[in-house]
Amino acid sequence: MSYESQYFWVVLCKNHRFHKRQNLYFGHTIPLAETDSVLPPPVLSDRLSVRCDDCGKEYRYEPRELLRAELEPQSGFVTHPLFL
Repeated sequence: MSYESQYFWVVLCKNHRFHKRQNLYFGHTIPLAETDSVLPPPVLSDRLSVRCDDCGKEYRYEPRELLRAELEPQSGFVTHPLFL
């Protein structure tokens, strides 16, 4: 059995009504960029706009809403332009 995961900078989708049926307790994570377990969060001077990969809604997020999460790699993952 193989366990492959990576760390990503993520935000939680604010469309709670849509995602409530999928994950009642945590919310839908939107991966933005790969990271590691110790790297400090990037310094963001402004809010960032992110479109959810699942529901399609776009919301603006404060820098403090950026989280680190351990996720399984997704095929076709594209890094958010702010992190390039």
